Amino acid sequence: MTKLTLRYIKGDFVVTGPDIEPTRFKLCREAQDWCMTHHPGSPIKEIGPIYKPPAPGRSAEGGDKSST
Repeated sequence: MTKLTLRYIKGDFVVTGPDIEPTRFKLCREAQDWCMTHHPGSPIKEIGPIYKPPAPGRSAEGGDKSST
């Protein structure tokens, strides 16, 4: 049984596994349906987005602006 991984990368959902090439989808549901169709019964591990936006209230550029 193949263990599949579902990731969100740059606006696409990518399914990977040890014996399959990465496959991209626009919708999460579409990716899950593909997994169930091509690898029925295989567990799917969902991993959140790789990019995390800066926390609110923090400057994106960094540094202290009060010293200018």
